[in-house]
Amino acid sequence: MKSISRRNFISKSAVAAVGAGLAGQAVTALAEDAKVSANDKISVALIGCGGQGRADLNAFLRSPEIECLALCDVDPTHLEKAQKGVEDKTGRKPDGHKDFREIIDRKDIDVVIVATPDHWHPIPTMLACQTGKDVYVEKPLSVSIGEGRAMVKAARKHNRVVQMGTQQRSAGHFKDAVAFVKSGELGKIRLVRTWAYLDWKGELPKVEDSDPPEGVDYDMWLGPAPKRPFNKRRFHFDFRWYWDYSGGLMTDWGAHMIDIANMGMDVISPKSALSIGGKNGYPDDAMETPDTQQAILEYDATP
Repeated sequence: MKSISRRNFISKSAVAAVGAGLAGQAVTALAEDAKVSANDKISVALIGCGGQGRADLNAFLRSPEIECLALCDVDPTHLEKAQKGVEDKTGRKPDGHKDFREIIDRKDIDVVIVATPDHWHPIPTMLACQTGKDVYVEKPLSVSIGEGRAMVKAARKHNRVVQMGTQQRSAGHFKDAVAFVKSGELGKIRLVRTWAYLDWKGELPKVEDSDPPEGVDYDMWLGPAPKRPFNKRRFHFDFRWYWDYSGGLMTDWGAHMIDIANMGMDVISPKSALSIGGKNGYPDDAMETPDTQQAILEYDATP
């Protein structure tokens, strides 16, 4: 049987625990149970230093056995904010990179957090696997089914831990609801309805194309997406409303709600899917993806 070092075991356990939605609690409990020396810490790098990436990194850093060695973002404003946050929290300023490949090439990184816009999830994840790194990648796993399958194949081929982040699994009320459903108190469940009403989003006004913000590597931000002029509506948070980079409301919040339903019903993948939608609420705003969408997912019968 292949021997597993204590450090390697902790690394894999920590990544799996965070990904399971336990975040700080699980990693902290793990750290309290297994103290390691300062030179035996699990080294983490973050690719994509927006709000979600920083939140993910903060969850990792709740464990004293985690150290952040490097950060990467194409926007120096995001990068510097994340560097300051880590330095304030740990007393050590992590290295800053604009090109994620520099992180992939580093031999001193154990775990990579991928919190980029959705269209950039597959490539860093697969390259990290190829170079022996474990990965925590934000949902959705990918924009297309083919890319998702390639990511799973890479994780299996290189025997890496790859966990997709779905933060709602951490919420107590969702855990309680799932436990109640699984208790059998509701009897046989044949139909589940779930929804998300995003009243905070509102209309997304159109703006003219412009130059990228100073210092932003826009070509790298586009990456595998089609080349287009810079428009701030397609950048940072609002990327999710454009087909080039994401899948709109369904992959942004729909994925969370469907995930909890799947969790409660102990199912993984539907055997058929049908979806309809359109721009009904704000037909003339800047969004490409539907502002109203419904999906019907059919599963094999559960026990």
